[in-house]
Amino acid sequence: MEQVTLAFQERNELKKSASRRLRVSGMIPAVVYGQSGAVPIAVDAHEFTLRFAAFGENTVIKLQNGKTVYEVLVKDYQDDILSGKIQHIDFYHVSATKTLHAKVPVRLDGTPVGVRNGGLLEQVSHEIEVECLAKDIPHEVRVDVSGLDMNEGVYVRDLKLAEGVKILTNGDAVLVHVISTRTLDAVPETEVTTAPAADAAAAAAVAPAGAAAPAAKAQEKKA
Repeated sequence: MEQVTLAFQERNELKKSASRRLRVSGMIPAVVYGQSGAVPIAVDAHEFTLRFAAFGENTVIKLQNGKTVYEVLVKDYQDDILSGKIQHIDFYHVSATKTLHAKVPVRLDGTPVGVRNGGLLEQVSHEIEVECLAKDIPHEVRVDVSGLDMNEGVYVRDLKLAEGVKILTNGDAVLVHVISTRTLDAVPETEVTTAPAADAAAAAAVAPAGAAAPAAKAQEKKA
């Protein structure tokens, strides 16, 4: 799997004022959590923001400062609501020998045959959960849907991932399918709207005279 290398610098001042100064200077305050406890660091804002859009949260990042190296994943981050700029990052220090759980996005490729025949493509699941070493986490899972006909689908059990990547999501879960739109038009709207009125007319025809007034009141109350 592709690995990204980013330089970092250590942080000794942890007050809010120090973090603000870092942001003004073009750095993002961050913390590396994991085997060494919590280590405060800072990374270049421009470099991280530019590359984060490409590598995402499932890519192992090698943070390097001289001989000190941390292999991490992005655990969480906070951004400014107005500017969209990242204000703080939480990194998770991963082990090279221990497996971990990760959620991987599912992307679709192609236009199904069933859609060209009038069907509707519906993606039911947008991600799956896997277990593997950090270096083996897929960036994403691509699913070719071009061969799907009407009422056909792709299940989790149909996925073929790299060796060493175990899928934890239930194999019977539907990822995507092509459904027919005919069922949506099967019941005319007039049948639904006129049925209650027809039932009320039939009831009034067989009801005793004394029961007519309560029935009318009940209908008014419902209205």
